[in-house]
Amino acid sequence: MLLATFQLETSAISLEETFERLPNLEIEAEQIAAHSTKWTMPCLWMTNVEQSRINNALMKDPSVDSIVEDKGFEDECFYQVQWSDNVEDRIDAYLGTGGTILHAEATADGWRVRIRFGTRDQFDVFRERMADRGCEYTLIGLSQPNEPRHMGGQLTAAQREALSAAKEHGYYEVPRKVSTRDLADELDMSHQNLSELLRRATSKLIDETLTISAGRKE
Repeated sequence: MLLATFQLETSAISLEETFERLPNLEIEAEQIAAHSTKWTMPCLWMTNVEQSRINNALMKDPSVDSIVEDKGFEDECFYQVQWSDNVEDRIDAYLGTGGTILHAEATADGWRVRIRFGTRDQFDVFRERMADRGCEYTLIGLSQPNEPRHMGGQLTAAQREALSAAKEHGYYEVPRKVSTRDLADELDMSHQNLSELLRRATSKLIDETLTISAGRKE
């Protein structure tokens, strides 16, 4: 098994025109852990831009077929979108061999995705398909776990505290009951610091959970 983190151009996945209109926009996809055509990232959290401008940009973006749901909060917005067929076909072409998306986030610089590949061949095929489509990418990280780990055992104390507080205050409910900024104030830390803690902790838990699951027999 290989765990790989890639930086991809926005044109390689979706929302290229949205980022052209809103260069300060930041996006994090919610609950990513699916294969190929099933991975359509319908739920997105967006920050740094007013909701009205996001709505306008998404409605003009050809990679978005429709906005299923949108809800604004103090410092972020939640969107459920229906992607165009081109986006779903694109993802299927990349991951049709069995890669699994563990985490995805995007800025105007591109999409950063963490992918679990069952074999080295799957990893190589992914890169070949990216090259065949003329999509530039940067391989940021590559690791090969040797054995399953106990879920949560590798979390830092700060990550555990942030996750516990987020759960207690309803941060993971849909819609969220507390904003990232309010939760950061509750924990007496900066908004940016909390966001990084939660992202790293969530990514680590997903990696560990899927690693354990992959080692079990049905």
